Amino acid sequence: MKQLFLILFLLATATFAQQKNNAQQNNTPKNNAIGLWLQGGNSGEYWGLDYKNLGTDVITDIYLHLSASNNNFSLGLYGGYYFVNNAIKADASAGKFPIHYGPTAGFGYWNDGGTDQHNFNGFAVRAGVVGGISWILPVAFPMDISVELNPVAEYQHTSWEDGYGEKQSGNSWEIPNLYFRILFHAYVF
Repeated sequence: MKQLFLILFLLATATFAQQKNNAQQNNTPKNNAIGLWLQGGNSGEYWGLDYKNLGTDVITDIYLHLSASNNNFSLGLYGGYYFVNNAIKADASAGKFPIHYGPTAGFGYWNDGGTDQHNFNGFAVRAGVVGGISWILPVAFPMDISVELNPVAEYQHTSWEDGYGEKQSGNSWEIPNLYFRILFHAYVF
């Protein structure tokens, strides 16, 4: 787990350093954003945090879901590398409308202690594609609103204790699974 966080941190740092170097060479503004997302299509993940690096031709996106309440805990960490198409032309006063699409992958973990002492937990590995559109608002403080569709294939491994206290487990595939996300970002650095 620590190795995965280290890899994601190094990826984000390398992307940030590359964008900073490009910004210094081209005199372009910084395009790193922090935001929130809401999601439909997954019964365990409804919202989370998002880091987005908007380049001229690509977007690097890392998003996180973390939830803990009572005996329940869930964590999801995902990343995407999207290509940008500025096909929608609009007057500058209306903002910009970049279209993005590309691969995404990640993993999730959950533990539902439950009230009946039958500990139910599992993990999932997900891979898919994302297609979406953003509206970069024409305001002094840069921000955007995005919508995305995300068809994925997801492998799940679950384990639980049965009524006799013995460990049980199972594996399953969810193909295809479709998620819908609404995102809000503020370009803060």
